[in-house]
Amino acid sequence: MIMKRLSSAVLAIWLPICLVVAWWFGSADSTDPFFPPLSVIWETFLALWVFELVPVHVFPSLTNLFTGLSVGVAIGLSVGVFIGTNERVAKYVEPTIDFIRSIPGVATIPIFIMLFGLDPIMRISAISFASIFPTMLAAIQGMHQTNTTVIDTARVFRLSKVDTIFRVRIPSAGPIIASGIQVSLQVAFVVTIASELLGSGFGLGAFTLIATDSFMITDAWTGVILMGILGFIVNFLFDLVERRMLRWYLMSKKIA
Repeated sequence: MIMKRLSSAVLAIWLPICLVVAWWFGSADSTDPFFPPLSVIWETFLALWVFELVPVHVFPSLTNLFTGLSVGVAIGLSVGVFIGTNERVAKYVEPTIDFIRSIPGVATIPIFIMLFGLDPIMRISAISFASIFPTMLAAIQGMHQTNTTVIDTARVFRLSKVDTIFRVRIPSAGPIIASGIQVSLQVAFVVTIASELLGSGFGLGAFTLIATDSFMITDAWTGVILMGILGFIVNFLFDLVERRMLRWYLMSKKIA
């Protein structure tokens, strides 16, 4: 078991390590001001982000991200479960949902600027709106794919409609809903950075844009790298929570 986990970890990290090593030595002699050596970028990264600028730029980004994501997931899950358990409603609203969800989340940022100005509520609203639809669609699909035998069993035990939804259908749709929430997380992260590029003085997106406009190219590179690191950490933590919440599902897949 230990060797299996160790081999899985090695397989997961060998490519990133190879890419970093290739970048480090490949850029060592670079004199291009727009592509400085990775060693220089790393020294600047340590000087800026451990931990001088974390409260100024990282905390606002993460606050906007998780606030907007929480609101979006809550709305998406609620509406998705409602639509997924009401076939008549689904027939009327799904074409409209398909139309709205086709609009990229980043493209809605100017609309939210017109509605809320450049205040933080604009960024949170844009993040929430973008993160609604992946969760909503996953919830609808999960409700539709609930095993009919399970639903019939709930009827035999005379569970109410509400109990059937919360005790049977939502847990059964848990793996699909979790996948939708993960997509919402990724979309929310992109919109978080994009919304900070417009009229914000704080956040990773704002820092990177200001550094680029000021020709502080090395600083801008550190912002880009930190975005990648944060994105990886957030997704990694989500995977841990997902595996714990859906342990029953993963165990059933192993048994099968």
